[in-house]
Amino acid sequence: MGVDPSDLLNQELYEEPESDLIISTLTEREEREEAREWSAKRDEIAQTMWTDYMARNIIMGKGNQGGTSKQFRWTKPMEHLFLEILAEEAQKGNKPSNTFKAASINRVVEAISEKFQVQCDAKHVENHLRTVKKQWQIICTIQGESGFGWDDNMKMITCDRATYDAAVMAHKKYEPFLNKSIDHYDEMALVVGKDMATGSFARTFADIDLDDDNIGSVPIDCENEATEEVRTNVSSSGTSKRKRKKAQESVEDEQIKLVSEQLGEIANALKQFTADKTPHLYNEVMSMEVEGFDDGFLCSVFDYLVSHESEAKAFLVKRKKHRKIWLQKFLKVEDIDNVV
Repeated sequence: MGVDPSDLLNQELYEEPESDLIISTLTEREEREEAREWSAKRDEIAQTMWTDYMARNIIMGKGNQGGTSKQFRWTKPMEHLFLEILAEEAQKGNKPSNTFKAASINRVVEAISEKFQVQCDAKHVENHLRTVKKQWQIICTIQGESGFGWDDNMKMITCDRATYDAAVMAHKKYEPFLNKSIDHYDEMALVVGKDMATGSFARTFADIDLDDDNIGSVPIDCENEATEEVRTNVSSSGTSKRKRKKAQESVEDEQIKLVSEQLGEIANALKQFTADKTPHLYNEVMSMEVEGFDDGFLCSVFDYLVSHESEAKAFLVKRKKHRKIWLQKFLKVEDIDNVV
């Protein structure tokens, strides 16, 4: 039996009023917000699944205490808590001779186990501490090489495309730390760095060679050594002290000279950037007008970047879509300042 196309029942089944059709459109900003929300939700679900999985393993493994321990997997939230606690311990002075006390390690063990419902022990924390030390060594190695800049606001090692390609080609392990914000940089500096500095490079022109072994070989504590000289040969103590004083002054002069040279190099580098890159920077900034940015706004961006060299370098190495994201953030900040 055929279907009668004029049948009113069939028309009701196959026809939809236009008023019921809803076409969803999202702005680019809304799409980014939605993507971020989904990303955060995905991370939350993954962490919950992992916590449940580890909790089940702990329950199942209670009757097999003598078996081999399973590999411990560190998540980003775990690593954040790990660094946060050890940074606090370092600031409290619980890191003598660059080694954390057992109580500090145990504090991390207890916090990780309790918060994430996993079976964490001291060996896991110590192993991860070694991993973070290796990461820090790579960061310091990159910072000590020429061709790299530093954005302290973003905690990011910056370089141009040619330097990036050459560095990654020669050292694949450099790639995670170039032109990307380094998570928990300040905490890492406290936990595995040799000093308590938490801004800019951990090793800059201010501390180059000032604590190296070749300088340490020169006697600096003249007063103690002069006292020993008096006990053995009173007549020669004055001469020895003067010689040591001259040696100390000579070392200090060399240190001052070295620091001055480093300052000179930095000043020359800044001048060179201004001379060579300013026209290029202007062209690159103004080229973003095709992305819908106002000409006057881009001029303000250019003026800002000229006076903030590290951010200018970072802007130049970004791809166009990343430049657009940065400009949108800058525009939002500028709008807030104008309202205030």
